[in-house]
Amino acid sequence: MQETGTGRSEQEEPEELPELKDLKVRGRTLRTWVIGAVVLLLAVSAVFGGLKKAGDETPQVAAGDAIDAGRFDVTVQRVVAVKDLKPLFTPDQGGALIAVVTKLKVTDATGTTPPLDLIRLVGVPGVDETARPLGTTNLRDQTMNPVLTPDAAEDVAYVWKLPKATDLPTEVHLTVQGYSFGESILDHHDKWSQDKLAAESTVPVKDNVK
Repeated sequence: MQETGTGRSEQEEPEELPELKDLKVRGRTLRTWVIGAVVLLLAVSAVFGGLKKAGDETPQVAAGDAIDAGRFDVTVQRVVAVKDLKPLFTPDQGGALIAVVTKLKVTDATGTTPPLDLIRLVGVPGVDETARPLGTTNLRDQTMNPVLTPDAAEDVAYVWKLPKATDLPTEVHLTVQGYSFGESILDHHDKWSQDKLAAESTVPVKDNVK
């Protein structure tokens, strides 16, 4: 093979291209840029609730809005703080009661009492977010933990204690539990089970303590 005056052969081997992962952009490898972009995406998504789809977020509703909780149709009507609800519910000495008044209707064919896990108070001083209420009562005849008749809406209050020296909140954030219908794995009977939260709401508190 003849060589030119420069000492290089007339037919040179083609220059080997760098692998994609070794390519550099502004002094950094492409791999470094990709990792950085992924880290940034995860950091930003964490600030806005992660990579959940918008459809997976719990609906935010206002007082008076109807909520489909599966087993129940629920409307949070108001939240009221009171000194006591004798003879049904009595606070600790110096404390008060806070009640979430709802309109409940059973959508199932079987009647039931209002479930104590249906409503949760969030961020209320003196009330643990996992605490169940003292109980429920209907406003029609003040029956404690009344039996709800299918398709008949009933005004039902969920009641919690507020400890002594606790400032009454001006508003409360609450959640409404959703339920799904299916078969029990244990003994193969139909049952309602907790599902994802049906709704969240922030409701002003009416002060009837004074």
